[in-house]
Amino acid sequence: MIILVNGATRTVERYPEVGCLIQPRKTNSIDRIATSGRFWAADNDCFQGLDVDAYWRMVIRISEVDRLRLLWVACPDVVADAQETVNRWFEWFPQLDWLDLPVAFIGQDGLERIWDEIPWDDMAAAFIGGTTAWKLGEHAEAFAREAKARGKRVHFGRVNTMRRVRDVLLMCPADSIDGKSFSAWPDIKIPRGLRWIRQTEPQACLF
Repeated sequence: MIILVNGATRTVERYPEVGCLIQPRKTNSIDRIATSGRFWAADNDCFQGLDVDAYWRMVIRISEVDRLRLLWVACPDVVADAQETVNRWFEWFPQLDWLDLPVAFIGQDGLERIWDEIPWDDMAAAFIGGTTAWKLGEHAEAFAREAKARGKRVHFGRVNTMRRVRDVLLMCPADSIDGKSFSAWPDIKIPRGLRWIRQTEPQACLF
């Protein structure tokens, strides 16, 4: 499992195992990241409210660079609302697919009630979002495990503590995580996060 970090360029450069996360409001480093040899992904920043113009500029720019190590691009979603997130998927996915981008579908609260509407065949990755209570519950775990069983990448957002790393790894063998603390305090949190993963992954394999 790798940590995806937004910004913190100088610190990230010291850790080749760390990946990069870009957002619509911070896209000036896309060219550098695409040629860095690191894995990277693109969030939609919908937690702060979707900026359609900024998001569209971001995905167009991504479509123009080397995408060999691009993990996924998060489709616009609606926080804590699975049905509206599905509605946005059907609005945005055709455009992202036309750009030949690997698209992540974001699981949100209530997904268990519309299980048959999950776009399993089209999505490249499952992004576990939603409220904290939902994302740590049985329905998010079922979504993550089904995604892995279908050969999709799995990403958990808002993972900032050792306890949360453990929660994630015990739920599902996730591919990546992100958390604001890794950007806010990179010199402290990035090495600490890498240590948390090393300590927790062997334990998770026992369950």
